[in-house]
Amino acid sequence: MHGLGRRYGDLTALDDVSLRLEPGERRALIGPNGAGKSTLLNLVAGGLRPTAGKIHFGGRDVTSLGAARRARLGVGRTHQHPAVWSSLSALDNVLVAGRRPWGRLRPGGRDRARELLASVGLDAVAGTHAGALSHGQRRQLELAVALAGEPRLLLLDEPAAGLAPPEVELLAGLLAALPGTVAILLVEHHLDLVYGFADRVTVLHSGRHVHTGTVPEIRASPEVAAAYAGVAP
Repeated sequence: MHGLGRRYGDLTALDDVSLRLEPGERRALIGPNGAGKSTLLNLVAGGLRPTAGKIHFGGRDVTSLGAARRARLGVGRTHQHPAVWSSLSALDNVLVAGRRPWGRLRPGGRDRARELLASVGLDAVAGTHAGALSHGQRRQLELAVALAGEPRLLLLDEPAAGLAPPEVELLAGLLAALPGTVAILLVEHHLDLVYGFADRVTVLHSGRHVHTGTVPEIRASPEVAAAYAGVAP
């Protein structure tokens, strides 16, 4: 991400942000409400177009590509509110997500879908409609759905939102078990989850980059403390 900016009329949601993720990296993106975290995630996913800057993925300029094209290149994501097909079973949700762009089931697709459900702890509810699952289970299902597309980059938008403490603990275990070949960019307010997960953390405030560093560096940064106190760094 090179010099990314996003404006809505006179409002600047993101201003000159540059980040680089390495293959397999675990990066967290944090900051107070209104910092620009979700905007950045939507720009990377292709749901929004930047008003400034460029996005490269795997050495290719993808700035002008939409979300579907980026997904086919290997960018997967989850959302603040679980995006699953309520009328389909948990298994069928994963099967649909794992189909090739022209609609055919991937070889071994059904077995792979069952493996993914098992990996997120949902093998016992494979035949249950997603609409009948609990909020936490829908979070787990959305993770399996995202992995079905075999992403090289996985964008996670506040996966702990609305979860009870035992569910957050379960989520932490699921995140730790994600394939090491997949780079992950996590937006999250639950800092204990962030600090237990991330290799590096990037902090935004008022749409601008404040600091990127390891967890100990972020904990010790006065700029980060000021951002969370509502003071412009």
